[in-house]
Amino acid sequence: MDFTKLKDYMHVMVEKYNVPGVDCIVYKDHEQVFRYYTGMSDKEAGKAMTGDELYLIFSMTKMLTCTCALQLFEKGKYVMSDPVSKYLPEFEKMKISDADIDNTNAAKITSGSSMGESTDNAVSGCAHNPITIKDLFTMSAGLDYNLSSDSIKKALSEGKTSTRELVTAISDTVLGFEPGTRFRYSLCHDVLGALIEVWSGKKFGEYMKENVFDPIGMKNTFFGVPKDEEKLAKMAARYRYDENKIPCRIPLVCEYNLSEDYESGGAGLTSCTEDYALFLDALACGGVAKNGNRILSSASVELMGTNHLKGKQLDDFHMLRKGYGYGLGVRTHMDKTESGSLSPIGEFGWDGAAGAFSMVDTANKLSLTYFQHVHNWDVRFQTEMRNALYSCID
Repeated sequence: MDFTKLKDYMHVMVEKYNVPGVDCIVYKDHEQVFRYYTGMSDKEAGKAMTGDELYLIFSMTKMLTCTCALQLFEKGKYVMSDPVSKYLPEFEKMKISDADIDNTNAAKITSGSSMGESTDNAVSGCAHNPITIKDLFTMSAGLDYNLSSDSIKKALSEGKTSTRELVTAISDTVLGFEPGTRFRYSLCHDVLGALIEVWSGKKFGEYMKENVFDPIGMKNTFFGVPKDEEKLAKMAARYRYDENKIPCRIPLVCEYNLSEDYESGGAGLTSCTEDYALFLDALACGGVAKNGNRILSSASVELMGTNHLKGKQLDDFHMLRKGYGYGLGVRTHMDKTESGSLSPIGEFGWDGAAGAFSMVDTANKLSLTYFQHVHNWDVRFQTEMRNALYSCID
């Protein structure tokens, strides 16, 4: 394998797309076969990339949350068709709107040009379909991504700050459609975080640490912005492209962690390239980590990477990713003629609001982990990077 083209593409990201700094790792069957970083972790301070940066990874959190939920699925804590209200009673009777949903906002949230959304709260009655566990995995519950809803603000004002309490506030959402009928990028995986607490009897972050981070060897992954000076000094600065695609510095905060106590299953983690690469390598190798510890069965990894959308749901998702479907928290490759991707059918992964990108190929036991730290990016770079990788592999 000659990774010259992929290395060259890292320079394209910095020089053409004006990304401040990039870091990329490729694993194949537990062997790190490529690592390259370049650019600046903090432009204003003149600090070059060193490869040990910590990043706010935003929606790259979702794959880890879904992995935790699948572990508990394997233990028989629930079945996919269970109503969420069986475990979180506040979701039993959900209000619903008859207004058309705006799925164009999903692209703004995933690419970091928007951190939330305003929704039409015109209530037309109550939903007929219950929200199921599968609906949460597949973003088919009808929820929105409104981080500043009246119910969330009210809960915070009353001192309700825990994951469980704020997910209860999310249950006051007016659904945009009947659960199970459409796709809308939303706070579904935040609700999964609360369910993990119910099923495990542990705080969400504690469960994730004990059952994913520690077994794999992820030593620098945690919820929120670090407070200790050593870790804080490693944080890559945060930027957003302006209208001229110039990176402008923005505050180092994670808006998705709604309080100090809230652990967002959808977007709340801080991590580093080396840690996340270990996680993706485990998925690419059927759930077994480089150190030999298993975090998921190969059957669960296959279920995760299988498309679960159909009909109008799939049409909705294609507004985000042509040629891909959506599995249990991941895009999954379905049609090369639509995607323009050199990756095999079944390749899966997700990305983050500041441009982090993950790719898992179980057929070749191959994974790619890419981190950057600028919002309002263009999704085309994912296709270009993926194709650069596969052009390096004979």
